[in-house]
Amino acid sequence: MAEANQLQKDKCQLMTSKLINCFILKLIRLFYVQKDLTPPQEASVDIYKASQKAYNNALQHKEYQILADLWKNCMNSYLTLRKFLGHPNTCKLLNGWHPLMEKKNMMLSTAECRKNNPPPPKQVPKTAAVIPT
Repeated sequence: MAEANQLQKDKCQLMTSKLINCFILKLIRLFYVQKDLTPPQEASVDIYKASQKAYNNALQHKEYQILADLWKNCMNSYLTLRKFLGHPNTCKLLNGWHPLMEKKNMMLSTAECRKNNPPPPKQVPKTAAVIPT
């Protein structure tokens, strides 16, 4: 029984990886081979669709570790793709991208974006020096 469960788990994990890799490779192939730059919005929709298929598959088999790994892989792929396509608003578009994103993850990614992209320093108004009498 344990072997059958492990076999099913491995099969589910393999299908999950294949789905994600298939879509990522498809997007990169479009860029390199056909020189057809996929807009970041379309690319993110394709990754989202792939992740939804893999998510439903893992959920059906109650493979929660796969779901956690899937979320990490999707986010990494999404960030890599956005950087690859040179989109300037990666941080803004990250918020709310995926329904699996928990508030904690959103706050962490936002904090990391702020850390990596600090706001410009505030201008300090120049005042005349006070001369003691």
